[in-house]
Amino acid sequence: MIVATAVLLAASAAFQAAQAIEGMVLTAADDRPIAYAHVRVVGDSAADWTDARGNYRLEGLPRGRWRIRVAHPAHDSLDLEVFVPGDRDVRLDIALEARPGPAAAPLADFEPFQVAYTLPALLNSDEITAIIQRRYPTELVERRIGGESVLRLWLDERGQVVRGVLSSSSGQPALDSLALEVSDSMRFRPAKNREDMVRVIVRIPVIFQVPAPLRQREAGGR
Repeated sequence: MIVATAVLLAASAAFQAAQAIEGMVLTAADDRPIAYAHVRVVGDSAADWTDARGNYRLEGLPRGRWRIRVAHPAHDSLDLEVFVPGDRDVRLDIALEARPGPAAAPLADFEPFQVAYTLPALLNSDEITAIIQRRYPTELVERRIGGESVLRLWLDERGQVVRGVLSSSSGQPALDSLALEVSDSMRFRPAKNREDMVRVIVRIPVIFQVPAPLRQREAGGR
């Protein structure tokens, strides 16, 4: 009887601890599926990339409220809160608004970077690298695929990113999506024209390398 009770309690705990949030990521305008959108739980390791039909699944979430963040290069990012009841999976379809081109009026005084300017420097490169390593698409890690995405960024006089779009693709939509996502966390030393800080438009490469732990394990196994 004691053994049976223990088994039942263990089964019950496992049942309540293994819930998931799943659904589709779609365009808000016409409900078309969005492939290679990055869906993740803020403050947790649960994350997934949508497949060709826009499907995603976040597993292993206990009962509680969770904040979900969705990002895609061609659409505005979205944060939303979801309650996981603990006794069943949650279906959550997410609609993203298409990312419009930069508005002419608010960005009219941003100038393309010129040779005479002091180049804006990325101040938190270690932080950005760590974020990329944590969120690197599992499928691309397993296939040892890297690449380089080039972003076009509008930086204000404080060095903050006001706007970001994909300028050149890495050839991997998942990496392009991740590059655009991490651009929101980038902090720059402002560009300067002599002593004056200026608003500029710059092209910034984001280089993706297979996460170091995998390379180290492979090297140790040889």
